Amino acid sequence: MTKTANIAKSTCEEIGDQLLKAFDLILDDIKSPKIAKIEEFHKQAISLKAFDLVSISMSLIGYIGYRWNQERYYKTLNILNDAHYLANSSNSLLALKINLYLMGQIEFLEENYPQSLDLTDAALQIKLSDTAEFDEKIKNTKTKIEQTNKQRAINSAPPSFIPEKNQEDPLITLLKVGRTIAVETNIDTLLTIIAQEIKQALNADRCTVFLLDEEKKQLWSKVALGLEMQEIRFDCNLGLAGHVAKTGETVNIKDAYRDKRFNKEIDMQTGYKTKTLLCMPIRNLSHQIVGVFQVLNKKEGEFTQKDEDLLIAIGSSAGIALENANLFNRQKKLIEEQKQLFSSFIDTLSASIDARDKITSGHSKRVNMYASLICDELNMDEKEKEVIKHASLLHDIGKIGIKDSILQKEGKLTAQEYDHIKKHVNITHDILGKIYVSKEFENVAQIASSHHERYDGLGYFKGLKGNEIPLGGRILAVCDVFDAITSKRHYRSKMEIQDAIKILIDGSNTHFDKKIVDVFLSLTCDKIVNVLNYDTELEVSQNDELLLEKYRFFDLYAILTKENREKQEETLIQIFDKYYNYNPN
Repeated sequence: MTKTANIAKSTCEEIGDQLLKAFDLILDDIKSPKIAKIEEFHKQAISLKAFDLVSISMSLIGYIGYRWNQERYYKTLNILNDAHYLANSSNSLLALKINLYLMGQIEFLEENYPQSLDLTDAALQIKLSDTAEFDEKIKNTKTKIEQTNKQRAINSAPPSFIPEKNQEDPLITLLKVGRTIAVETNIDTLLTIIAQEIKQALNADRCTVFLLDEEKKQLWSKVALGLEMQEIRFDCNLGLAGHVAKTGETVNIKDAYRDKRFNKEIDMQTGYKTKTLLCMPIRNLSHQIVGVFQVLNKKEGEFTQKDEDLLIAIGSSAGIALENANLFNRQKKLIEEQKQLFSSFIDTLSASIDARDKITSGHSKRVNMYASLICDELNMDEKEKEVIKHASLLHDIGKIGIKDSILQKEGKLTAQEYDHIKKHVNITHDILGKIYVSKEFENVAQIASSHHERYDGLGYFKGLKGNEIPLGGRILAVCDVFDAITSKRHYRSKMEIQDAIKILIDGSNTHFDKKIVDVFLSLTCDKIVNVLNYDTELEVSQNDELLLEKYRFFDLYAILTKENREKQEETLIQIFDKYYNYNPN
């Protein structure tokens, strides 16, 4: 064996040990193994082509995602089904045993007790050396499932009748499928759900739901390849699925390899062996073909007329659900395009303010960045953050109505000039108040025009006080003042950072909402530096960033105001000053 082969073998053994340790944590049900570490092992196993370890890692990732990370049931099944296929392909009984056990656990949590019992029993039937402890836990799990299933049967059955079998009635299957897909609007999730439900209802090995793209004349679907969903497309004239899409026929093949229409190439590429096959068109309310069901390998025997009838019935609900999901996705895409268009419009308006005066260029963007950081610290929801983001970019749009001679005056403003410049807030309110995009956007005008309000009620233009000022306005007040005093103006240089921070502290509960000031000062210094330098060519070095992120802004202020500093504190001041006072000229 070569040195490289020895290393590969050693690495595989190490990965295997780590994966089994993670599986032990799952068996003990104490805590979740770290999924990031298992994903790392998964990638290593793929690179080594150790498909038994790939299977085990996928089974673990699927289960952990479902059990602890709220991953969706159908996405989890896709991952575990792929892991099951790899376990079989690699002839790894251990990988198969782990996979079956974890699939059984998921079905138990879903309260699908008969399926859970079958899978757990199948795991128990795989006999291996050195798995006695595992087998004992499987037996205990099986007993628990049997007891739970029996109790549910007793609780749900009429007094005179306790069912002996857990055979699901076709009508119940239809109701279950209909209920499940009726509320789903995500097309990718819907394709997965329908495929899984059909696979289970028809007791088949696989099912794919293809949709017809009329414009491109293609059939497409999303399939699970490893841990990712990938889109597959092919010409709608190809293969059995293409034949069904073109003719509208139902094709029920008892031996796929004897049918000339069957394309063997995919089987040859994947190593999968298709035996029986049921292919049927999906129609919408107008009876137009919108897709194709392709169900492979009935687990017991061949696909029957009852299977065809059940698939037709499922297809009626599925066709409507898929068409609705398509419409929903188109609408969603249109809304996203409108949002992008609107964001571009806002950026253009914001840029028009900057174009008025190069000295204040970048002010709106920096205010926006500071405001976004505060919103993140406050854990605000995305809609609120979006409104404040728009307001921060447009808070000075009213300055387009202010004279250039006053905006760009290098000396101190007269009282009359100051009154004139204060009007920019009224103009901002009037301009933004006339733009209607959505109900939420109405708040943009209120927030943008309140950035000069003071917490003590002595601000303008409405003289709002305390919590009368919108939260977004209170956030912008802090960000606007801080950026203004830490930037060069026609009539003065930027303030020393110590003095700028002191203004915020001294203005708490008078000019500013103290809670917002506290949040701002709790930001780490690296975040402040990133905003200060967003429009410069100066890049923050990795070493500088590592030191800056250790200190919060209030830490910097405390260090600046103390007499005796430690060496690292002096270094912090020097590094911050390097970026704060950076001059490209």
